[in-house]
Amino acid sequence: MARSAKPRSARSRGLRTLQHQTLPASTYFAIDTEVWFRGLIVETATPGSGSRDARWATKDQVHDEAIAWFLEHCAEQPPQPRAVRRASDQDLTFWIDSALMERARRLALRQDIRLSQLIEAALSAYVRQHVPEELTAFRRRVQREAGSLYQARTGRAQSARAQPRRARSGRA
Repeated sequence: MARSAKPRSARSRGLRTLQHQTLPASTYFAIDTEVWFRGLIVETATPGSGSRDARWATKDQVHDEAIAWFLEHCAEQPPQPRAVRRASDQDLTFWIDSALMERARRLALRQDIRLSQLIEAALSAYVRQHVPEELTAFRRRVQREAGSLYQARTGRAQSARAQPRRARSGRA
């Protein structure tokens, strides 16, 4: 039996590198919000209207864009070291283009900082420049409203289950 002619993914070809990162909660939420918002845009796009490719709305794409933007625009400004890890920090694991990761490694070596510091600085700078606070506020409002709607729906369902069942037939 012949193997499938399906092309191998960039990950399986070694073109992407897995990165584990700790980020301030606000940066983590803003990056996640950008991915969420892009997903909404792609989902509501009319096919054939020159709409964006669904890969544009992936976490990997946003991280690649953020790090590429940082390397292009902010590479000469060494990041300020952050204090110790805070309890509110979020752990994040993502795939990044291996060529971008290699560029980031070389820059971190030149600046004598840890790669994780550089990645954090890149993602934080990208958020400040490209993810408006209005977008994260909008997402929080949507989340609150969705929670309220869900709570109202599940509250009605629970109260209906709590009521005694009536006899199905007219017999007592």
